[in-house]
Amino acid sequence: MRAMNRILTLKRVALAAGGALLLGGAVTGHSATEAPGRQALALPTFNADDIPLEQEVAAYGRRLVEAYDLSPDKARRYAGYILESAAYSGVPKELLAALIHTESHFRDQAVSVVGAVGPAQIMPKLWEDACGDVLEPRTNVLCAGVVLQHYKVRFCDDQAAPYACALSHYNVGPGNLVRQPVRSQAAANRYLTKMTRALAAYDEYILAQHFPTEPVEQPPRP
Repeated sequence: MRAMNRILTLKRVALAAGGALLLGGAVTGHSATEAPGRQALALPTFNADDIPLEQEVAAYGRRLVEAYDLSPDKARRYAGYILESAAYSGVPKELLAALIHTESHFRDQAVSVVGAVGPAQIMPKLWEDACGDVLEPRTNVLCAGVVLQHYKVRFCDDQAAPYACALSHYNVGPGNLVRQPVRSQAAANRYLTKMTRALAAYDEYILAQHFPTEPVEQPPRP
């Protein structure tokens, strides 16, 4: 209950301040040709709304139960994390939920063979300086929104399906898409197929909004 109260308080009272602490004024990432390093990122502006957050979390938790067969307690907890991350980053909550389902099936302590951790499979060596303790599930989900929005703004806003493009970068990394374009894009397309299924489980209309009929082929970067 204490953790949930913390989530419920953040959106109304201290979301902007918490976001500044989360990022520390910068984000770690890398371009197509640069080694990993710290990159500047403009922080979004937040506006509170009049919808009671407790009601919003409860309603969204029920939606996660229906879409992804979660227990009510886990669904409510992740609903809080996802709504907070979506409000901070601007990434649609449906995409964040589908990403977490695709990456870990909502497992708090998932660890991949390449070292990605948590429900959104964040790489600590790239993002921990910017996001904090990504082993903590709430921080991990907040970080996922930051990373996805960073990739969208930096690489994908001029694409026909910017979030599909950003998810490709999230999955295989910008550098790999340039150094090994055929292999990396094939892997990214397999990931987008999984994301398509996860979004379809959530809502076919949302799927049509954010994803094309076929996985997007990204043009090579100079």
